Amino acid sequence: MLRGSIKTTSLLKYNSVNFLRNTGTRMSLSTKTTNGTAATTDYGSSSDEQPQVLFTVRDTARVVTLNRPQKLNALNTNMCSMMFNTLNEYSKSDMINLVILKSSNGKRSFCAGGDVATVASWNLAKEYKKSVEFFQHEYSLNFQLATFNKPIISIMDGITMGGGVGLSIHTPFRIATEYTKWAMPEMDIGFFPDVGVTFALPRVITICNNKSQMAMYLCLTGDVLNGEDAYTLGLASHYVTHENLANLERRLGEITEVDVFRRSDKYINKQDKGDKLMNIINNSIKEYSYQLPNNYKFRYSDAQLEVIEKCFDVTKVQNINDVIRNLASYEGSIGAKNFALEIKDKLTKKSFTSMNLVIRLLQDNSKDHIESSIRRDLYTAANMCHNNVDGLSEFSEATNHKLNLKNREAYPWKNNSKTILSTQVTSLTSPKPSIPLSLLKNSVDVTWNNYPFHGKYQLPTESFIRNLISKNDFTKESLIQYFMNNNSFTKDKVGVRHICNNIIRRKCKPTGESSLLKWID
Repeated sequence: MLRGSIKTTSLLKYNSVNFLRNTGTRMSLSTKTTNGTAATTDYGSSSDEQPQVLFTVRDTARVVTLNRPQKLNALNTNMCSMMFNTLNEYSKSDMINLVILKSSNGKRSFCAGGDVATVASWNLAKEYKKSVEFFQHEYSLNFQLATFNKPIISIMDGITMGGGVGLSIHTPFRIATEYTKWAMPEMDIGFFPDVGVTFALPRVITICNNKSQMAMYLCLTGDVLNGEDAYTLGLASHYVTHENLANLERRLGEITEVDVFRRSDKYINKQDKGDKLMNIINNSIKEYSYQLPNNYKFRYSDAQLEVIEKCFDVTKVQNINDVIRNLASYEGSIGAKNFALEIKDKLTKKSFTSMNLVIRLLQDNSKDHIESSIRRDLYTAANMCHNNVDGLSEFSEATNHKLNLKNREAYPWKNNSKTILSTQVTSLTSPKPSIPLSLLKNSVDVTWNNYPFHGKYQLPTESFIRNLISKNDFTKESLIQYFMNNNSFTKDKVGVRHICNNIIRRKCKPTGESSLLKWID
């Protein structure tokens, strides 16, 4: 059953990088006492400042609320540190069923990213220790969220970019709304898609991603996606309208042991209990989901998806020059060729160092486990801050140019005319003895190669449908009905017919008198 209604909204188009603003580093922690009043403990904020992160109780749920609206909830070191420490405590409590991660700045921003403007200022002042400490705390939080021992529901209501993607992409339940604006815009400031994104995107994206093509495309271009597209692509697991969020949060807080157990489940094991709780959360979110707008059209046409699929294959390119050559020589329809040339021109204006890092990190992190992948991000960030590999990093100068000095013209990349060697890219992503680094140890202390729950609760991927067709006989309609009526995870899930139609239209053809589907590459 779907609850609520949707309102037509006018969504602003944002320039993604402009949300990464200079931020402070003071915060306070707000918790709720047993009588329901707010008790605030100060952590470096002045008495007239609002707490930057709120930690509250909603029955059996704990709610973590980013509360820095004037900075679009940009993350600083203390915010990451306090969330990390509080989540460690949550992980040990049997009284907590789940965690909700949201913003007090709904509609406008979930989290616009990290404190990169301040990081750039630190780097230019040679205060590298502060910069590396920020990334250590941010990435440790990302790893903690990815491996947390309780369900986390991230509500991406508003701008969700950079560090905001890191807070949401690793959690099993990722809610997009009609106000979501999703992007990884790091190419514009000479950084790289960090926060574990090059681990996540190859695994969660539903369309045009068998060889991480869409993952590479989104990381290189920084395209801003609306909530509907983020949901369709698997960047969000559910789509809920803004007006339904309060009721959904209330429902999630009401989930108790009674919901999880029946009398016959007296001796249920811990794993089964966890699975049942996850399914209850999924069904609860589906109750408050709403159909995609009637006029919704996926951002990328079939012709554009073919360009992305052929030009951004991570297994066939070694550096950004290969991608640019692929785009320049693409043969197809006039519309597809124009799209390829448009993207080529866009990429030539971005940092070649950063784009080469995208390719390398996707190649490495798509095959590695989550802890090693995020640790590799930490090494890379530290090297970019120190600029210790042949002066190839222009992160600090470009970020200062755009965000601190607020120059409107593009930063003049000095290294784009140089040949960037594969060995130099390797050095940028590798640890340095002079910079000892490690992720902070969290209380769960596990790692794995694939997300244990993401695939269950989001829309089906192309690879999943391909495997299904290769082992079973399906017509177009019987495949759609399988997902809409027979698969317990996708039953009653919004957008199922839409994504199935998209994938079948591009990747399948009917064969024989029965019109059984055959996959075509």
